[in-house]
Amino acid sequence: MKITIISKLFTSILLLMFIQQSVFSADTARMSLPEGAKVRLGKGSINEIAYSPTSKHLAVAGSIGIWIYDMTTYQEVTLLTGHIGNVTSLAYSPDGNTLISGSRDGTVRLWNISTGEHYTTPVEIAWVNTVAYSPDGSTFASAGGGWEGSNPGIHLWNAHTGELIRTFGQRTYDTLCLAFSPDGNTILCGNEEYGDNPLYLWNVHTGELIRTFNGHKGDVNSLVFSPDGKTIVSAGVKHDPETWRKEIGGEIHLWNTHTSELLNSLTGHTQSVKRVMFSTDGKTLMSSGGDSIHLWDVNTGELINTIVAHSQGAVFSSDGNTIVSGEKDSIRIWDTQTGKLLKILATYTEFVTSVCFSSDGKTLISGSTDNNIRLWDVHTGKLIKTLTKHSDSVNSVVLSPDGKTLASGSSDDTIRLWDLNTGKDIRILNGHSLPVNSVAFSPDGKTLASGSSDDTICLWDSSTGKHLKTLIGHKTSIYNKVTSVMFSPDGNTLASGSRDETIRVWNAHTGKHLYTLGEAPDSDWFRAWVNSVEFSPDGNTIVSGNGSWTGEEGTSVEGVINLWDTRTRQVRKTLTGHNGVVNCVAFSKNGNTVVSGGSNYKAVGDEIRLWDAHTGEPLKTLTGHTGGVFSLAFSPDGKTLASGSDDGTVLLWDFSSIE
Repeated sequence: MKITIISKLFTSILLLMFIQQSVFSADTARMSLPEGAKVRLGKGSINEIAYSPTSKHLAVAGSIGIWIYDMTTYQEVTLLTGHIGNVTSLAYSPDGNTLISGSRDGTVRLWNISTGEHYTTPVEIAWVNTVAYSPDGSTFASAGGGWEGSNPGIHLWNAHTGELIRTFGQRTYDTLCLAFSPDGNTILCGNEEYGDNPLYLWNVHTGELIRTFNGHKGDVNSLVFSPDGKTIVSAGVKHDPETWRKEIGGEIHLWNTHTSELLNSLTGHTQSVKRVMFSTDGKTLMSSGGDSIHLWDVNTGELINTIVAHSQGAVFSSDGNTIVSGEKDSIRIWDTQTGKLLKILATYTEFVTSVCFSSDGKTLISGSTDNNIRLWDVHTGKLIKTLTKHSDSVNSVVLSPDGKTLASGSSDDTIRLWDLNTGKDIRILNGHSLPVNSVAFSPDGKTLASGSSDDTICLWDSSTGKHLKTLIGHKTSIYNKVTSVMFSPDGNTLASGSRDETIRVWNAHTGKHLYTLGEAPDSDWFRAWVNSVEFSPDGNTIVSGNGSWTGEEGTSVEGVINLWDTRTRQVRKTLTGHNGVVNCVAFSKNGNTVVSGGSNYKAVGDEIRLWDAHTGEPLKTLTGHTGGVFSLAFSPDGKTLASGSDDGTVLLWDFSSIE
């Protein structure tokens, strides 16, 4: 197979990036934007980092692409996009001229650092977890996973022609990590398995299994050969042998490469170890994980130093004087000898669950699974403020009609009210016994509604926080929850969507149930979940986004949009086109357009779709997110559409030019 050129979109960018770094660094919110988008809020999440051989540049593999930093100026040089899924792994070629990346979209891409051209290899697997270059740069390897527990094996590629040389090492579970030996003759792989989990050493030239290394009791996340090739270090997570899925710490093993003898086990990590790396002289081993970074004396196995960092992976600089760690929320630079934090390079963001605009349209508010609420400047894309009082995922954010009060619903089972101007929390509303999934203000701002996984809807006095009523009626099940609540434009009714596959409409003043749209099935295993509901501006239509997942391959069921007539209480139109679950829906300000966002079974970017609200005809598709779209909101003037995604970003779209 030959490598095929997919795109040369970044040729001019990368040709200029080393000459005009300050220009690109000045506006990261507008780097590599998809067509139709005008600003990106947030940088996504971090999966892996890699230094170039000279340590001049740092590559960060994340949920939206690959960020390249100039480590002499600590500035972003560019954002490489092209993968349609999370970028899971990176590796520079030994000469530093090429970068390879693997992704959840099932492809490996090769990026020419000098010209900006990028190519893709037709790996044809479900996802790529790991990539590695051979020491001489003539070949590279990729591995990952497939559906239904199948492992497609290790793919060995010619780095110059792109031809597939051979495939070997098909096992039962995913391959998580690879490492070439220093002489390039063998390659080691670590897998995702529970219980006894061997390492496998393969002959690169023949694809034959040479030996196994037995001792791991959980996933193996990282492998490395010592510089002389005599020792192998493997690291991962340790599982409780009785429950086998429960993580009880990290484990690191040192092995004799030639005999597979276990030489030593290093203990101290309380969480999964994400990465291990030798210093250039081979005397120090660095291990990094969710709890800390440890530096070990290779000869004695003694712990030299501990750096408190919640790392997704860390790397030594080429001179060994500094360590760079990829945290959940930032890139951090540390002094190797003292462990002192020298610099925080950038801020990153996780799964965006909910978005809304301020009343003047100048600020975008986002909720996230990292428990935080963020306020963003819509024009510059800069983070203004972070609100941090919730102790679990923030699932829903909404602003009061007067623009002064922000309400947030969280998986910590509470609702918080905030003063938007000061960022201070005003009060906590307690009453739900399970996560709060949706909150909505009445048009007059006097009442707040909340929907919860406890299958109830609560009405609150937004001024005093007093609990007014609890609305009960949605079918109760361990699979069920109220996913969405929304007031009608006149404030007289409230609609609630649920995983019981129905929309219930209530009198917003008395709490009386008025009618139900849809029919709850007899079975507890619901499939056509109602994930989102919204009234049209005239109140005559309710739009619902539906769908759920089922089957070993994550196939979706009833991933559709229904337009319900509130007068006849019948479905007026059913809109189909999403290739997965519809997570969120919204009406444009004039009511002429329905916008929907979803996610597909491969957990890679799905589209935002625009529909004619009257005829149901598809109007346009917006692409650019590398994950599912879970929230949509229009600016007060209706000219900007915001989309929040599990890729950790919010995209602001110029709706006036695309409607």
